Amino acid sequence: MKQFHIQKAIIPFLCFSLFSIISVIWSVDKPQTIHGIGRQIPLFLYAISGMFLPKISPLEVRKIFNRFSVFVCCLAATLIILAILRYYKYEFEEFLYYHELVSPLDLNAIYVSYVVSFCFLYTLQDNKGKVLLKTIKLLVLGFFLILLSSKMILTTTVFISAIMVFFKIKRNLHRLLLLGFIFITSLFVLVFANPIKNRFVSEFNTSYTEILNEKKFEKGRVYTGIEARLLQVRVFNEIMNSPKKYFLGVGLDASKKEIKNIHARLNTPIRFHTYNFHNQYLQIFAELGIVGLLMFIISLTLALKRAFKIKYLLPFIIISISLFITESVIWRQRGILFFGTLYILHFTLDNQNESKEQLR
Repeated sequence: MKQFHIQKAIIPFLCFSLFSIISVIWSVDKPQTIHGIGRQIPLFLYAISGMFLPKISPLEVRKIFNRFSVFVCCLAATLIILAILRYYKYEFEEFLYYHELVSPLDLNAIYVSYVVSFCFLYTLQDNKGKVLLKTIKLLVLGFFLILLSSKMILTTTVFISAIMVFFKIKRNLHRLLLLGFIFITSLFVLVFANPIKNRFVSEFNTSYTEILNEKKFEKGRVYTGIEARLLQVRVFNEIMNSPKKYFLGVGLDASKKEIKNIHARLNTPIRFHTYNFHNQYLQIFAELGIVGLLMFIISLTLALKRAFKIKYLLPFIIISISLFITESVIWRQRGILFFGTLYILHFTLDNQNESKEQLR
């Protein structure tokens, strides 16, 4: 019979999810906060269940992740084939990249990249299983990740992959071959003309001074990804105009109306009016104040500390921390489900016999 433990390390995460719910008390837009609570309830339930889940063997988790990575690999292959067929039918290059690549299933390329990156890095670090299957998965998932072209996730994944290859592969020849493959692939993407390269290069056209100081923008102006996020930083500064807001925030989801009003005044594109902050840390600070942000940072710090000890979900934690800079991941249901599941699982892994079951 498995031992029953209370996972004390999950308490900060539980407090954070509970704090987001009770923020309805001081919310400046209670109807919107109540609506947001419905979305955040699963995060609270994850935390509650995670407190009392029994320890899970890494061997059992490995079986789940292996099957999941195979499923994602098959899904990636299917979407790539569909994209090629649509491209030849309509001769529209955008079908092969970013959001259009996953549009047949009405998915978001960034969140799909989040999942694909996890599967790719898990496969790369797992020394078990057949070499041929592992190679096929890495090639398909890696190629799919490049086509999805999420700048933050792609850059972070390449960085983590290079570190993993350098420290985990013992033979110098194999190490050099894999590092060379990563380098050549990255160079190929960034040198030759293609939409992926254009997504990276376009960021160099960012006008920081204009974005932060212009009183009203011209209609039809094109914004880079960095500019769109800098605009949200500017919106944040205008919303946080009192000590109470800095301490407790405006309430869960209660920033929406203020974001819309500020963007309307700045004459930005209509689609910006419904954007969230596209930064998880900024989103929490604005809506739950410094109290909520500290709870969240403590939760991530505990996860990172444990990840360095067991090294099983370390790539996932690093990818998540990085992605939170450009996306409000756990303010979306798909982000809540994926991050919440792996975060809780991270604390329920049994590392007592790690010398026997550790994934090298």
